[in-house]
Amino acid sequence: MLVAFGIALGGFGWAMLTALGFGTLFETFPVLLRVLGVVGGLYLGWLGYKGWRAAVTGAPGEITPQKGEGTWQDVWYGLVVTATNPKVALLWASLSTFVGGQTTSLSLLIFFASGSSVILFTIYGGYGLLFSVGGIRQLYTRFQKTSEAVFGTIFCMIGIGMIVRSFR
Repeated sequence: MLVAFGIALGGFGWAMLTALGFGTLFETFPVLLRVLGVVGGLYLGWLGYKGWRAAVTGAPGEITPQKGEGTWQDVWYGLVVTATNPKVALLWASLSTFVGGQTTSLSLLIFFASGSSVILFTIYGGYGLLFSVGGIRQLYTRFQKTSEAVFGTIFCMIGIGMIVRSFR
């Protein structure tokens, strides 16, 4: 749950950047959005490759139970993962083109960012709770190869789509 809290803090930061006009950067320099789309597409392709490699070789997937490192280390881990994850950056960059600098009220900015954080904490905290249940972990392990192949395919398709769209 502490990692989920760190993820929520990272989401708060991205949401504030988005609401404060992160999209203005892409309006001013539209080539940056294209570059981000290509880089993000390549990254998703890499994740897809890793998914397929794990499915074929039986290598362990990304979801493995781990012991926490301590309160602040776990929160920091979630924050750093969210702040530096290219998929997260792409998501907020695309949202910023819609939200842009439309939100000028400080209370509305904080409401938007806080709401985003609550949603992220609920989702990732829910994942943490769900996968802490032994039966769910065993079920995931049973279907792990299939899951890795399905998500590998989805990531590759989305990555290819992002790259193609970047050149339109």
